[in-house]
Amino acid sequence: MKPRKKLKKIIKEKPTSIQAFVAEEALDHENLSPFFNDLASHGCISGMVGSLIYYHQTHQFFDCHYKEINELRLEYEENTGIQIQLGSDLKNTLAWFAFEETAFQLGNELGLL
Repeated sequence: MKPRKKLKKIIKEKPTSIQAFVAEEALDHENLSPFFNDLASHGCISGMVGSLIYYHQTHQFFDCHYKEINELRLEYEENTGIQIQLGSDLKNTLAWFAFEETAFQLGNELGLL
């Protein structure tokens, strides 16, 4: 399945998931591969994810996706043996982590990374 079609399918089938949030953000870009590669290289801190720039946005994302974020965090820490270093703002740090980790997984799955 082509990447754009797969992203649209994710949005339709899991509309409230972090994957759908990432898919919507990715589909706003004409070229998917540069989006996923730039995100993998520079992260959300670069400001490239317009919907997660301000604290009120990252806090809302965290509150909405808390359970899924915690599952991602635990899975990441278990698989890598590395604990996520929590910055000065827990919600912001974990919101960015969840978006970046989900985008990394999707980018790999779609063959874009």
